[in-house]
Amino acid sequence: MNDWLFSLINGLANRSVIADAVMISVSKLVPYLYILILAWLYAKGFRTGSFKLRAESFATGVLLVICLIGSFILGSMFYENRPFVDHPDAVLILKHVADASFPSDHAIGTMAIACGILFYHWKQGTWMVYGSILVGFSRVFVGNHYPGDILGAFILVWILTAIYNKTIRRGVVRLYRGLDTRLMREYVRRFRSRRDV
Repeated sequence: MNDWLFSLINGLANRSVIADAVMISVSKLVPYLYILILAWLYAKGFRTGSFKLRAESFATGVLLVICLIGSFILGSMFYENRPFVDHPDAVLILKHVADASFPSDHAIGTMAIACGILFYHWKQGTWMVYGSILVGFSRVFVGNHYPGDILGAFILVWILTAIYNKTIRRGVVRLYRGLDTRLMREYVRRFRSRRDV
């Protein structure tokens, strides 16, 4: 099934210059866009004076780190070649080193950020979940991953997010409060010094 789905999706590559360009862009750029969105939400928390926005954005960053650690552990336990290694006929439109394929770090990263934001900003988080699914599809399209690598990544993130939200997320927010007090004080001091110039 995994090989069949890979061949089906990857077989769509090299049929349209526009589709190829879109999928390459999604695969390469959207993960960085998600990081920028998270950083923007955190910065917005300072501009608007919203502790909730700052704290939940920070908590999302912690979730991202946890999921990436989980990805490393899972990948170490279950090594899988890249599809273009096992299938010489695979259409590779985005070059990649022949390292471990399972699970997809791109899918892990984007879904972790999306699920973290979903916790406190439902509408934006929902759209980002859809975007993460598109990233996963693009990774198969360009020939870098099997569909199972993407599904495994998503399942890992969903499990870790559920555990994180029920166990330590509130504790992370409480721990952040002390750091936030110092950061906010420094932010206000710099803002005032600029205004006085």
